[in-house]
Amino acid sequence: MRRLCVGLLLLIPIQAGAGLLGLTALDWSRDGQYVLYVDEGEVWVGLAPEGRNARPLTEGAATDWARFGPGDWFVYVAFSEQGYALWQATLAGERTLLFSQDQLRQSGALPGVELIARPAVSPDGTSIAFIAYADGQCDLYLFDLPSGTVRRLTRTPGPVDTPDFSPDGRSLAFVGLWQVGATLSWDLYVLDLVEGDRIEMLTEDPFFDWCPRFSPDGEWIAFESSLRGPSDIHVIRRDGRERTAFTFDEWRDAFPCWSPEGDEIGYGSLRSYGWLILASKTS
Repeated sequence: MRRLCVGLLLLIPIQAGAGLLGLTALDWSRDGQYVLYVDEGEVWVGLAPEGRNARPLTEGAATDWARFGPGDWFVYVAFSEQGYALWQATLAGERTLLFSQDQLRQSGALPGVELIARPAVSPDGTSIAFIAYADGQCDLYLFDLPSGTVRRLTRTPGPVDTPDFSPDGRSLAFVGLWQVGATLSWDLYVLDLVEGDRIEMLTEDPFFDWCPRFSPDGEWIAFESSLRGPSDIHVIRRDGRERTAFTFDEWRDAFPCWSPEGDEIGYGSLRSYGWLILASKTS
């Protein structure tokens, strides 16, 4: 990544003087055509990078998260009669239940599960990482689509959240709320999926670090950080070096996502009138 520049582009104008009321997730399709976002519990899609012709993809989903897979599909978790359920859906409106909270309990895969959330799809589309709260513990799990099996990935000392696959599928970036010395805060970690139990800590500070996203080349991770007070988007090398503020303003900037070429980072910016979705050039 070369020198960062600002160059903001408004992606989704809602109406004059108004923004999105409840943005909780943002993603950029892997072919670069669309932006996917969650606003007030529903999943929407619009044309990238401006998000023109945005349309809802769900109705009554009551979700707070959605992520693209390869191709024209995405995943999200919604609450239903069977408890929390992981859905796979297409931009054309087709929807498939992958598993529910009740099914995890009944199959014995996660008998004590109380919550599933934050799905992320592997680069090859065969696996979905998610978090689950079960038996008093919040950890990372992996769902294998071809076999339908669930595998526990971590046994951590505290809550984890917002997983994201590296482009080669060999690592997961995530955040953990763990006690490190006298500090208890959300920090960035990377789990090696090949070795299985090796976790690297990338940030160690008393600030709020959230929602890491790998760059398309796997060299950088973008994330939200309250290091300065108001949250900004930061970028950091995969090995934890060269942490840099990517945005620097008075608003909360959150939910970063990279363009497929890695030349832009999209993110939400919370203004007095609601959320805007913006993008900035990376070089």
